[in-house]
Amino acid sequence: MKEKLIAMMDRYLELLVANDPSKLPVTNNIKITENGYPIQLGQGLFETASEITYRQYIPDAATGQIVLYGVALETMKLANFLVRLKVENDLISEIETIIAREGTASIMNPASMKEPKPIYNAVLDPAERTPRDQMIAAAESYFNCIEDNTARVPFHPECNRTANGQQTTNTGPVPLSCLGQFEKKIFAYITKVRNRRYIIVDEDKGIVFGVFMMDVPARKEHFDLFPLPMDRLPVHMITPHTIYLAELFKIVKGQIRQIEALMFNTTLGAHSGWPDKK
Repeated sequence: MKEKLIAMMDRYLELLVANDPSKLPVTNNIKITENGYPIQLGQGLFETASEITYRQYIPDAATGQIVLYGVALETMKLANFLVRLKVENDLISEIETIIAREGTASIMNPASMKEPKPIYNAVLDPAERTPRDQMIAAAESYFNCIEDNTARVPFHPECNRTANGQQTTNTGPVPLSCLGQFEKKIFAYITKVRNRRYIIVDEDKGIVFGVFMMDVPARKEHFDLFPLPMDRLPVHMITPHTIYLAELFKIVKGQIRQIEALMFNTTLGAHSGWPDKK
């Protein structure tokens, strides 16, 4: 089943860069969104994509879904994107696309994305695996602690996070670890994480994938603990907004070992267009 899902995604991408959805096998009542807005088949990225330069597959045979982290060439620019397909009876019934384009995200480096990190596809030994509910609880603690500015997150000591192709932990002018960032409360500018959707949970590989909306009211005091002064931050980061976030967690022995994020900034209060679920 996973092979069939990957084949369906490859077919989707082939037609995407051909800008031709006419041969895509879809249901009559297909639901499609792009960056949270309902669109028709053939609109959006289907009109602009010309090449896919990076692919990271996350198939889930149990739910008939497959997620792809990718990089697309649109006109003359690279963009980080994610697409989720739901397949029922060999027909696509849902297409969800999230795109981070230049100027819409505080962090972007799509050109750096060459090969997926092997850690995400590695099957864990039975002793390293974590029950489904505990995996979701670990991811929930991550977002709960963003909201309440605490650090009760089960991070692995070697945890790292990458967002839109750029490493965001243990690097830069203030090289903090995953746990260190929470201890320093640098996410205090994010006041709420809502519309939480845990879409794929794979116990064998220790994978949790979901989509989330993080609200940033952008009050000055919320940035007091950020490692850079406000006058050095891009204007869209200090303007009221919501961070539209897709996040992949690798969990080993109950600890968050690696994180891969795709995100962009949108209107404060925006919704993904899909209902919350766990």
